[in-house]
Amino acid sequence: MPLTLTPVSHGELCHGSRWVIADEDDLAARVARLALGQARHVAAVLSNIDKAPPATRADAAAGAIKLLAVEAGKQVYHRDGWVFQAISWIAAHRTEAGAVVRAPHMIHAHKGFDGFQLKLDAAGEEVTAVVIFEDKATENPRKMITGDVWDGIRDLERGGRMNELIPETGGLLEAHQQRFPELDIDEAVERIAWEEARHYRVAVTADDSHDDDDERQALFKGFDQVAPGSTLRRQAETMAIPEMRDWMTAFSAKAVALIEKWRDDV
Repeated sequence: MPLTLTPVSHGELCHGSRWVIADEDDLAARVARLALGQARHVAAVLSNIDKAPPATRADAAAGAIKLLAVEAGKQVYHRDGWVFQAISWIAAHRTEAGAVVRAPHMIHAHKGFDGFQLKLDAAGEEVTAVVIFEDKATENPRKMITGDVWDGIRDLERGGRMNELIPETGGLLEAHQQRFPELDIDEAVERIAWEEARHYRVAVTADDSHDDDDERQALFKGFDQVAPGSTLRRQAETMAIPEMRDWMTAFSAKAVALIEKWRDDV
């Protein structure tokens, strides 16, 4: 598997995991497939289903390569943000078997939610919560968290963006309705709209210092204030990447090389 996830608990503040790259080549291949729009294939592979990959068409390859590049006049953090969202999607599938996670957006700097996941009961038959992702590839994680991330969660806690949350949740339920044949989607969406059924998953890039438990806890200080209630509502994920921008550039180039190879092999 491309990522190793180590569970971490910070008492009543939050819970989550550290992400460590176990196989960078494998991770690049998964991100490349996501860039090609092959999320269903990647989800199957992550669920240990032996499935042949779809063919890589030239037009799909061109779009994927564009997604993994920094266009002239554009900011590098748009590309890096998309790559991190793709890695976050992979991590979500590693956290829970059979996870129901919305596929990554296929454009840079999308104004919608960074990611979405449905929480299921122990039997995997009922939806108990929706997890709203905040995925940030940043060189200043604490500043990003206390500013952009906390502001976004406060807005959601006040009931903001419900006109986006409701159709996103309903759409994800409809897309996986075959898994929940008896589920009343309208009832599930109404239940999820209540405060305790909205959970938050904050994932950030960090430096090596945040592998220390105390430093990591300090990174997410205040989470319990912006999203009060059960600790289950507050999930905190970190991925330590020294020289993050340089790593993202090299990693994206590795994914592009794979796409080009698959395209040329068709």
